[in-house]
Amino acid sequence: MFLRRLIFGLFLTTLSHSANAQKAYINPGVDTTDVRIKEVIQFYQNYLADFKGKKLPDFNKYWSAEDCKNFKIPDPSVYGIGGDYPTVSMATVKTIFYVKPLSDSLFILKTTGGWIDSLKTYNLLYNSNHYIKKTKLKRLEFITPYQYSIDQWESKKVRNVTFFYPKKIKFNSARADELINQIKKLEKDWNTSPIEIKYFYTLTYDEIQFIRGFDFTMGLGNADKPTGISNQTDNIVYCAGSGENYFHEVVHIYLNPMHKNSPLNEGLAVFYGGSMGHPLKWHIKRLQDYLINHRAIDLGKLDNFYFMDNYTNPNSTILGMFCQLAYDRDKINGLKRMMAYTSIKEILDKEFNIRPENQNEALRKLIYNYKAID
Repeated sequence: MFLRRLIFGLFLTTLSHSANAQKAYINPGVDTTDVRIKEVIQFYQNYLADFKGKKLPDFNKYWSAEDCKNFKIPDPSVYGIGGDYPTVSMATVKTIFYVKPLSDSLFILKTTGGWIDSLKTYNLLYNSNHYIKKTKLKRLEFITPYQYSIDQWESKKVRNVTFFYPKKIKFNSARADELINQIKKLEKDWNTSPIEIKYFYTLTYDEIQFIRGFDFTMGLGNADKPTGISNQTDNIVYCAGSGENYFHEVVHIYLNPMHKNSPLNEGLAVFYGGSMGHPLKWHIKRLQDYLINHRAIDLGKLDNFYFMDNYTNPNSTILGMFCQLAYDRDKINGLKRMMAYTSIKEILDKEFNIRPENQNEALRKLIYNYKAID
C-alpha cells in the first residue's frame, strides 16, 4: 500500500506536464528497417495511444477473442503497481528499447517507463515485456507471459480455486486445504457464494511480476518477503512467499465488492489474513514499539502515517486493529457494522468515542492498550 501511494503521489506531480501523451520513444539500436519489427512497434504504439488516463483500450482490438471472452482485462500488466490507475499512464516517459523476433510469428518487445522529476532526474517505474504473435490470418495479437511460458507451469484445482505454480514447486495439498477451509468460513460468515479464483503463486515476487509482464517494477530488489496483489475485476490472485495460502488477497476478492465505500477494506484483509507473512498482532506489537520511540508522529493526521519500514504498514495495521476490536466485542456482527461506515472519522467517533481534537492522544492510548501478545 505504501509503495502504491508513493508512486501515485509522485505521478500526480508530473501529470500536468504529460496529459495523455502515451507514445513511446524508440531507442537507437532497435532495427526499424526490419519491416516485421516496424509493424510490431506500430501495433504497440497504437495500444499505448488507446490508454487515456484511467480509460482503458478496447482490448478486442489487441487481444484474442478467447482472451477477451475469459477476462475483462486480458492484459495482466495494466495495474502492475496496484490501485486503479494504469501503470503505463503513470509513466510520463516511455522508451521501446528491445524488439526481437523469436520466430516468424512471435516477437518480444521491451519497454522502460518512468517520469522526470522537478530536479530533471529520471525515475524508473517499470521495465515491461510484451509478447506479440501474428495469427494465421496475419493479425497481430498480444499473448500473456503465462501463455508464452506455459510449458514451465503446472495447475491444480481445489474446490473453487485453480492454482497455477512453476513446475519447480511441489504442490502442498495441506496448505491448499487450509486456504479452502478459511474460504468456506468466510462464505458462511458473510453469506456469500463461492467465487471462481485463479491463484498464481511463486517463490519470489520478482517471478510474480514477470508473469504479469515485467522485468522490474519500483519496489523490487529489496529483501524477499511474502507479498501479493489481487485483481478483483477478473478474480485473480498473484502472490509469492506464502505458497498455497495467501488468504489476505482472497479476502479482497470476496469482500471488497461488498464494501465499495468502506475505508477499512485493507484493514479487513489484514485482520483475516495478516500482512507480508505475519499476523495482525505481530504488526500491532511492532507499531506499539515504534510509536513509543517516535513521539513526534501525529496520529491526528492518520493518512500521513503510512510508512514505518519495509515489513509493517502502520496505516493498514491500525485499520486491521479497528476490525480486530470490533470482532473482539461483537464477533462477525461487529465486523459487519464496522464495514458499513464510510469514513475513519465516523468509525473513531461512533466506535471508540474519539474526537478530532484529541485523536492523536486517544488513538495512541487505544493502540498502546491493545494486548498484542497473548
